[in-house]
Amino acid sequence: MSCSKIFSGDLPELIYGVLKYLQNDYSTLHSCILVNRLWCRIAIPLLWEDPFSIPIKNYNFIIIYSHNSNSDFKTKL
Repeated sequence: MSCSKIFSGDLPELIYGVLKYLQNDYSTLHSCILVNRLWCRIAIPLLWEDPFSIPIKNYNFIIIYSHNSNSDFKTKL
């Protein structure tokens, strides 16, 4: 069976089901995006679905994001 048939079949749906189960485990989802492109394409929307629902101990990303954004964006916030 060729690779294209595997990736166009049920595999994306199965991976989505597994990743959806892990939706609240941000560390594991981050590891999953590093597996390959398919896993990354499926996991990224789950990670960014509601970024402000992340527990308070993980808010370091907001500080990093604000430091790297331009001043126009900061004033809009």
